[in-house]
Amino acid sequence: MKAYASIVLASTLLLPAARLGPRAAETARPPIEGTFIQYEPWMMKLDREAWHLELDAMREAGITLVIVQWLEFQNVRFIPADPSAPDPTDIILDYADEHGMRVFVGLHTEDRWHERFSVPRYLDRAAAMSLRLADLAWARYGDHASFAGWYIPQEPRFAEYGREHLDLLRGFYRRQSDRCRAISGGKPVAISPALPAPRDRPEPERFRAVFAGLLSGAGVNMVLLQDGLGAHRGEYDIDAKVVPYFRAMRDACREAGVELWSDIEIFQRKRASRGSEPAGIERIRRQIDAAAPFVEGFVMFDFFHYMSPRRGEAQERLYEDYMREFLPGRPVDR
Repeated sequence: MKAYASIVLASTLLLPAARLGPRAAETARPPIEGTFIQYEPWMMKLDREAWHLELDAMREAGITLVIVQWLEFQNVRFIPADPSAPDPTDIILDYADEHGMRVFVGLHTEDRWHERFSVPRYLDRAAAMSLRLADLAWARYGDHASFAGWYIPQEPRFAEYGREHLDLLRGFYRRQSDRCRAISGGKPVAISPALPAPRDRPEPERFRAVFAGLLSGAGVNMVLLQDGLGAHRGEYDIDAKVVPYFRAMRDACREAGVELWSDIEIFQRKRASRGSEPAGIERIRRQIDAAAPFVEGFVMFDFFHYMSPRRGEAQERLYEDYMREFLPGRPVDR
């Protein structure tokens, strides 16, 4: 789901007790309560005021959970070396401290992950890079009350893993999740699996079995399943192509004792050119309806690029449609 957004498009420990428990399909549609923030190099130039405007809009839309997708992508580290430069993660955490929000902090990833996820030496190197980054992140940001958890940005995808490959991948996640919890006093760890393209999807039972095997022993606490409606051009039958896989992942997560959330892709591919743009509110409503019976909550990919009223006319229109649809009557101060 998630490469740089402008190019392609991605337990009681987690929530107050009142928010736990699957949402039944017949209840009122819930607002999406979390969002990824996917850093790009140009975003490092935003100052505190600019970030506060973005975060104000998120909070007005009911966002209480922010997932910083990564602190390092390829060779680009999103932690400023200059101590006088704006540090977006520190700014977000400061804001979240003040407003009672939660922040999950992501680690290291790169494009080659999808090509080399079954290569032992590559997995060892990738895990080691994330472990060093986790230590740095905790030393730098760990004093923030809103630092609520960790995010491992390598997105597991369905594959016909042999036992050896499944053991390698499970161990890759376990090394990171164990270290993250150890240095942070047990804070939870999340991952975000991607659904394959519709033509490549296995039978739901096979999908369940593979992810049950992966999650059992991986040490993660929270799965944010991407619904794939943006990445795979969502002009298909959601009930047939998405619902069975949320049901299957729910069953896999139950077996492993892991929370399942939906990661709603709020973008769509442009028809006439490369890139992506905000989706329409009707499709987003159907995405929420489809996943609601199976999940504990919803996050979106991603507010900053596709719903911020400060990013463009299409984003502002989606923001206003979302507010009318899901938060009628809530005052908007912009």
